[in-house]
Order: sequence, then structure tokens, then C-alpha cells
Amino acid sequence: MKRILLIDDDPTVQKLFSQFLAKQGYEVLQAENGKIGMRIIGQEKPDLIITDILMPEMDGLEILLAIRKTAEELPIIAISGGMRSMPINFLNQAKMFGARYVFEKPVPLDVLLSAVRDLLDVHPE
Repeated sequence: MKRILLIDDDPTVQKLFSQFLAKQGYEVLQAENGKIGMRIIGQEKPDLIITDILMPEMDGLEILLAIRKTAEELPIIAISGGMRSMPINFLNQAKMFGARYVFEKPVPLDVLLSAVRDLLDVHPE
């Protein structure tokens, strides 16, 4: 079973994405900030990371940079809901830092699933 680490400080997003991805047959690990997420990455070795960008403790861009130093091939999906209120496009930066997919919240679940399946090479029967 493929393991996905979901790093997001929004409990609603965590619950929605985790339940949805678990129903699709994935094991979903959760972290509410980047520091906890990085610890889980070291301990659990997930197959895919889905990370929010704007979070306390350690943001998604810092996570991307840290992962790229040690696990260059680990696929990452970056999401953010702060695009409209920020002068900087953090999703463009996430793409430059190595995120394979970037999405603005709210992310349609079918779009998220398509990206997850693409990155994990899992295709429906």
C-alpha cells in the first residue's frame, strides 16, 4: 500500500483529504506543520508528500527545500489557499523548488486523485 504524508494546518482539509485518499486505498499519514512533517518523513518514508504552503513552524516552501536536499526524487504536491491575499505567488515558487503539481485551494478531489495516481503510477482498473 502506498503511503502519503499530508502536511496541512487546517483540520478540515486534513480530514477531507485523508478520508478520501484512504477510501482510494492509500495509507495516509498526517502532520499539522512542517516540523512534524519532516520528522514523519524521516521515520516513515512516505511515497508521496502533499503539503500546504502557508503554515506555522515550517512552511511548505521550507519543506520542499529540505526534502530536495535529501530525497530529490520524492514526489511532492503543493497546495495553498493564500494566493488571493498575498502579493507573492507561492505556488510558482513551489514549482520552481520541485513540486510536481501545485494547486490552489479548494482542490477538487478528482483533480487531486488524478495527480496522486500519476505520481505514484497507480491507475484505476
